[in-house]
Amino acid sequence: MKRNKEEILRAREETLKTFQKVDENILTLVYCGSYGLEELLQQGVSGVIGLIRFAKRYLRSRQIFINPFVRDFACSSFNTRSPDGDVIFGRNFDYKDSLCMVVWTAPENGFRSLTVTFGSFMMYGKKWQNPNKKNNHLRAMGAPYCCMDGINEKGLAAAILEIKGRPTKQKTGKTPIISPIALRAVLDTCSTVEEAIGLFQQYDMRDVLFVNYHYHFVDAQGNSALIEYVDDKMHIIRQQKPDENLVLTNYFLTEGGDNRKGMGMDRFERIGACLKQSGHTLTEEAAMELLSQNTLYYRHKIFRHMVITVWSSVFNVSKGTMKMCAGMDYDHMYEFSVFEPGKVKKIK
Repeated sequence: MKRNKEEILRAREETLKTFQKVDENILTLVYCGSYGLEELLQQGVSGVIGLIRFAKRYLRSRQIFINPFVRDFACSSFNTRSPDGDVIFGRNFDYKDSLCMVVWTAPENGFRSLTVTFGSFMMYGKKWQNPNKKNNHLRAMGAPYCCMDGINEKGLAAAILEIKGRPTKQKTGKTPIISPIALRAVLDTCSTVEEAIGLFQQYDMRDVLFVNYHYHFVDAQGNSALIEYVDDKMHIIRQQKPDENLVLTNYFLTEGGDNRKGMGMDRFERIGACLKQSGHTLTEEAAMELLSQNTLYYRHKIFRHMVITVWSSVFNVSKGTMKMCAGMDYDHMYEFSVFEPGKVKKIK
């Protein structure tokens, strides 16, 4: 679809007006206008450089930049239910100490969603820059292409986690896709876990940033599933019982996966044990407490930056909300809703 310059500039101006600094760790943005997902999915994308070229052309901005060298992050996720029966999805994102950005999108031909992206992907360092520098925030126009987890208005939540394994490079003749665009497509177009699985099956996955990834999906009906790729073949692990909890960290759960460099078994076992002890139910507060007990904090052996839990999110999939603590600051918690773009509710 051809877009005129005035339309693009108007959407950009409206978007950047919504930019907020919540605290030293969290930024928010209400994205206005289109980011061309339908066109991107049709042509396919097999790497970060191709994504940058598409974004710059579609958004008509030289300021769009997605860092192709981000790697070695960890993460944990789990699904459960609250004592009231709400579907709960907990997620830690572990990587280099940085900002995170909460982004609302409302595509014309898709579902509204609330997602979180990692600041360093868009070259936002820990030290937040002058909000009056317009060019600085033009980078934020690339936010829809960089989501790491989120929830949509239909009650489907999803997250990406890393595995220390060989990158997936499927070549079956299908259209190629990369991890964050696959997650964006799921949240924009899918209502259930089965629809998310079906979407992944339509594309050839091309992992970026030199590692493998797996995916956790949870829907409002209480269904949950994991997707992994072993030797370029897609594998699905489905929740079998209504009270079952799926837990994911940073190694393969699929038989045959190469776990020689895997990590996170300790977190996997602790989270699983806590969920079992709780009777497979947790309040949102207890879910956040469990995430806080499974954080990472250490200095990277090679790059010498600090690796931390950049954010902890607890999604109430039934209600379309997300509670978040960022920068390992569990004394301050905020709540966001997919149905209230730009609104930030301070819980504590």
